[in-house]
Amino acid sequence: MRVIAGSRARTPLLGPRDRTTRPITDRVKESLFAILGSLVTDIMVADLFCGTGSLGLEALSRGAQRAIMMDKDREALQRLRKNIEKLHFEDRTEVRCGDVLKVNISAAQCRLVFVDPPYRLTQEVSLESPIGSLLVRLNEQLSAQSIVILRHPRQTEVLPVYGELGQYDHRVYGSMALTFLEKAGKT
Repeated sequence: MRVIAGSRARTPLLGPRDRTTRPITDRVKESLFAILGSLVTDIMVADLFCGTGSLGLEALSRGAQRAIMMDKDREALQRLRKNIEKLHFEDRTEVRCGDVLKVNISAAQCRLVFVDPPYRLTQEVSLESPIGSLLVRLNEQLSAQSIVILRHPRQTEVLPVYGELGQYDHRVYGSMALTFLEKAGKT
């Protein structure tokens, strides 16, 4: 695991100690940020189910102003804090320990939200499912033109809309996929 590009390019990151956290591969992360392009510059991002922080830290390296990083795995968060210190991003990150599915995320100021839950949670993403409910809650918090990126198994059928949060892109990478959702409305 490493930061791919930006101000901290090629800096190695501490990865998870076990297989309960699945870090995103460099190839997929590089593709994701190529799609996002300059969108990450000078915005606030949220990295939900962040693990050791690969997506949020990549966004910061590429010019994001601030990142909220949230997970309930205390060991992963300890490694995340070490990664933050190594990259000198202490003043640009807010680390929260909690169950993303149960607590208020307070993502209203975030323009970009990464949702990378354990795959067992993304097998089914109907409105009533835990992840579907999370997407509906995010829809209620985010401002217009905010983007949510959901990482999930390729066979998962993501709904076209969750409130005003509508799917606008879908990419498949081997056994996993990224679904891009944007909140409709005027900026």
